[in-house]
Amino acid sequence: MVMDFLAPSEPKTGEELEKPWKVLIVDDDPDVHEVTRIAVSGCRFENRPFQLLHALSAHEAKQILQEHDDIPVALVDVVMESDTAGLGLVSWIRKDLGNRFTRLILRTGQPGYAPQTDVIMKFDIDGYAEKAELSRTKLITAIVTALRGYKLVMSIETNRKKLKDLNAHFAEIVQQNALSEFAAAVLEQFTALIGKPIDCLLCGYETLPEYAGSEKIGVRVLSARGIHEDKVDLPLDVISSSDIRHAVSQCIESQEMCANADGVALPLVTRNGMSGALYLGTTYEELEELVGSEVVQLFVSNAALGYEKTGLLEHIRNLAYVDRMTGLSTFSGFLEAFYRNTLTASKLLVVHADIQRFRVIVDGIGDEKASGVLRKTGHRLSRTFPDALSIARKERDEFLILLKGNSDDDVQDVVARVEEAFQEPIRLDDTQLTLRPRLGFAMSSDPSNAAEDIARQASIALNDVRQNANSSYAVFNPLMQEAAFERLRLASLLTGGQEQTEFSVHYQPIMSAKDEGIASFEALMRFRTPGGAFLNTASMIEAAETSGLITEIGAWMFRTSFSEFSNFQGISDQVRLNVNLSPRQVHASRIYKDIEDAATNAELSLNRLVFEVTEGLFLSNDQVTLDLLTWLRKRGATVVIDDFGTGYSSLSYLRKLPVDGIKIDRSFIMHMDQDPDALAVVKSLLAVAKALDLSVTAEGVETVAQRKIMQDLNCSYLQGYLYSKPLSAADLTDFINKAVEPGVAFG
Repeated sequence: MVMDFLAPSEPKTGEELEKPWKVLIVDDDPDVHEVTRIAVSGCRFENRPFQLLHALSAHEAKQILQEHDDIPVALVDVVMESDTAGLGLVSWIRKDLGNRFTRLILRTGQPGYAPQTDVIMKFDIDGYAEKAELSRTKLITAIVTALRGYKLVMSIETNRKKLKDLNAHFAEIVQQNALSEFAAAVLEQFTALIGKPIDCLLCGYETLPEYAGSEKIGVRVLSARGIHEDKVDLPLDVISSSDIRHAVSQCIESQEMCANADGVALPLVTRNGMSGALYLGTTYEELEELVGSEVVQLFVSNAALGYEKTGLLEHIRNLAYVDRMTGLSTFSGFLEAFYRNTLTASKLLVVHADIQRFRVIVDGIGDEKASGVLRKTGHRLSRTFPDALSIARKERDEFLILLKGNSDDDVQDVVARVEEAFQEPIRLDDTQLTLRPRLGFAMSSDPSNAAEDIARQASIALNDVRQNANSSYAVFNPLMQEAAFERLRLASLLTGGQEQTEFSVHYQPIMSAKDEGIASFEALMRFRTPGGAFLNTASMIEAAETSGLITEIGAWMFRTSFSEFSNFQGISDQVRLNVNLSPRQVHASRIYKDIEDAATNAELSLNRLVFEVTEGLFLSNDQVTLDLLTWLRKRGATVVIDDFGTGYSSLSYLRKLPVDGIKIDRSFIMHMDQDPDALAVVKSLLAVAKALDLSVTAEGVETVAQRKIMQDLNCSYLQGYLYSKPLSAADLTDFINKAVEPGVAFG
């Protein structure tokens, strides 16, 4: 039987509608219930009224207790249907029901039935009194005291549950290895912990401050809930509320709690300097009411540990996947992005880019500024390709771009975008540089393709561009790979030196067109296997260029040819030696010393030397090349452009170059007696050279008719098989002796 005597009959106010304190009266005497009701009528504790629940027996009390799990206080009669009914009910409440929270006060009208002390202690009983002694004041005091005890017990229990939940939440949080996932988990778990949605932010650094290099890093919104959800992964400055920005910034800087009128920022303090702040759109006092300050502090401490751990993992990941200088991906990060996107993209386009003449840029502006150039290049590529699946820096000045591929038009689109992006110079302080990227392309249309293979194909295509100065990009094809393998094979022969490949110098005479006397000898490298077989010279030179051995081989060429030439017998001291310079040699800072040392050791004056360079060296207006050629001419050497007419240099630009002559490529000479167009080109070149006071050497003269044409056109020098093939130093003696004999005719 349940009797509810809550509240008198007068109208209820708003306060009385607040949740009341439930007090269970267990007594077999109805008068006791009525007296108790009258005694507590109108009483409130913490502005909450009392609600009396009535049971006339232990059995009824059990029913009520099973239906209501939020009864703070029970007044239990010791003697009811039996002498031990009250104590039995107490035992059932604590043991069988498992209720540790309801505060129990025993009452009896028969003093002889008082419970023993050990029973009171055993069953967590809050008080015992005889009914006759319980005046209204004592009764209310006993109930209020019990309510305070209940509040304390429930507070402890609430904190225990919160801590249990906190551990569960923390277990969820620490499982996150990515900073973004960790930040989202923190806000999700904290919202679940307090039991209601609030506007909140987790802000901090995305990486360790010392990892940022020279780039200044700022605080970012790592995760957000509520009105700021669209600000995730953006700088803190995008938050419109200055109060929030100030609270978060101050919290991170001071590593102390910072509050404003609308919320509070709690610091995530770490040992590695990667501080953060948890901003909550509620007051700290409300947080204390919801979960307690201890729980809040423990949650924040655990979140800070998780932030530190996740930050370290992110740092380790950055070491592997983020390029410190540019902030782009590393090659490892690029490979990961490639494999990740093979699941969704049918075709992937890999672009391998580098910067022409970057070594020259480094020499000119220094390593520190050159690093700035690379950073700005990376930023410009990122802006140019917002649709890129990945942009990475592979090596010093080499970048990789991963794009979704659809058709062959994609290549032209990329080339156009890069050219447009780099039309504007890059500015560093007082330095302004116009960069010319080179591009190699490779397409993957099969998900089973290995990322490393496609990247290698793009690299091979880029190397093809490097070998061909007339193009700024190339698309991979299998023939390139075969050529690359051949270069590698030949380079392996070069690396063994004389044990693998024998180096030697052959000399081809260059004759005066007027009297057919010896004017010069062109020194030409020859490569031969230990078995005596000659290797293709052009292929070996190309292999030496790509392998980086050309500088060392060139130095050997200087020493050997200068020495042998100085020992030639029977020639005039007006006869000169022509030596070829490759692009890599020209750009090597050691070339000045290599030339001077070789000339000094051979006791050879530089005014007896002619240096041949290809016109491709002048296409980019390379100051390093111009400086070297100017230096050579000041010391008496002669400079001529080899294979002139095969490149794309402007004839009008020729007058600005530090050169003394040109050599017309054999492709024009060999056909000019049969092809009017070829003859017209030769005549034009001779006319330009004459106007600029440049000497002209015709290469590839093989017939008497060709010689006659060039003599009639007043060509300066003739070179070709009509006179002699390239000869070794030993075989050259017979030619010299023959050439100086009076009346000797060639051809």
